[in-house]
Amino acid sequence: MACTCVETVNAKLKERNTRLEQAMMFGECNHDRLMLRTEQVETGRGKPKAVAMFLTFCPFCGVKYDG
Repeated sequence: MACTCVETVNAKLKERNTRLEQAMMFGECNHDRLMLRTEQVETGRGKPKAVAMFLTFCPFCGVKYDG
């Protein structure tokens, strides 16, 4: 990653026993990316499932992630 925002935020979240979720991506880019999880609003048969998105820019400072 090109910035240290994840480390900074995780240090602040540590006192609440929490951290940002990161995922290792394989294939075209082999490095950690921040993952933004979503919540499914409506549940039930035939309803679309919640998704997760891998961010290409830091949501805190706007710097583009490497790769």
